Amino acid sequence: MSPPSATCPRCGAPRVDGPECPACGVIYLRAEVRAATRQAEARDHEAREAARREAEDQRQALREALEAHAAPTFVPPLVAARPAPEPATEGITLHGEETGSEGALEARLRLAVLPAALGIAFLAVGSAGFHGLLRVFLTMPVHEVGHAVTAWFCGFSATPTLWVTHVSEDRSTFMILLMAGLCGALAWQGWKRRRWAWLGVGAGLLVAQGVCTFGLTHAQAKALTFFGGDAGLMVLGALLLATFYVPRGHYLHRHQLRWGFVAMGAAAFMDGFEQWWAARTDVDRIPFGRIEGVGLSDPSTLVDVYGWNVSRVIHWNVTVGVVCLMALGALYLRGLWTARDALRG
Repeated sequence: MSPPSATCPRCGAPRVDGPECPACGVIYLRAEVRAATRQAEARDHEAREAARREAEDQRQALREALEAHAAPTFVPPLVAARPAPEPATEGITLHGEETGSEGALEARLRLAVLPAALGIAFLAVGSAGFHGLLRVFLTMPVHEVGHAVTAWFCGFSATPTLWVTHVSEDRSTFMILLMAGLCGALAWQGWKRRRWAWLGVGAGLLVAQGVCTFGLTHAQAKALTFFGGDAGLMVLGALLLATFYVPRGHYLHRHQLRWGFVAMGAAAFMDGFEQWWAARTDVDRIPFGRIEGVGLSDPSTLVDVYGWNVSRVIHWNVTVGVVCLMALGALYLRGLWTARDALRG
């Protein structure tokens, strides 16, 4: 503790022996405590003002640096204390950085991969041996997922397996709420993150679910579920093909997963489209009949159980395939347009 002052802390009169000042009557001890408190507050205020001025100077320096497109003129103490990094090895490209040669290669791939994949898939499904292998290992799982997705949008519970999809007899409230929640969440995230494509897709799926669930009767929804096998085969195949155009740096691009999706998508789309396109002039290409251990085939169920005629089955499958092909064509042209500079170079 500091020694007492020789004068009164309040009036400045000479200090006398005793607890009180004879001039102003203040108690020396209390006056000294109040004076020490005021001095501490003054020092704290001065320190805060100095810190505020320093922070304002740093913000001003940062604003000036940003306006001049230059680095800030101040360096935080923690950053200044770090050791200097070793010089980078010449020739190494940071992840996600696209060089000219890589851009040209990607442009050439966008020019060739989609037509080549569809052409190879067309030749494969035209061969009896390759078609059987494709059907078992690539296209049949996509076909069954098409059934399941259609059933989910119609409000039914469905479990796809390798050769058959088990669909509930009645609509499920849980599935209706689950699908509505997923579609609504996609639309909400699109709105929240300003991803307007997400918002549009989520809103469109929500409308589609509402129409399929509440706008179709039970029989119509069941018929649509059977139709969703080959139709979903073409739609999902087109979506798998579209993954080739994900932007550079995307997970599918970095880990080369898009190549597998392109192979599966081309096989799935062409398996469905080639069959129904040929069925316009050759009805024998339609797989009517009964599948052992499963029951009636999808076309037989649509015709014999739900009253669709053969022309209607062919028409709607061909329509779905043509729409998917047009969408792929538009995506292909857009990919070429975005890579036009690299192609010219």
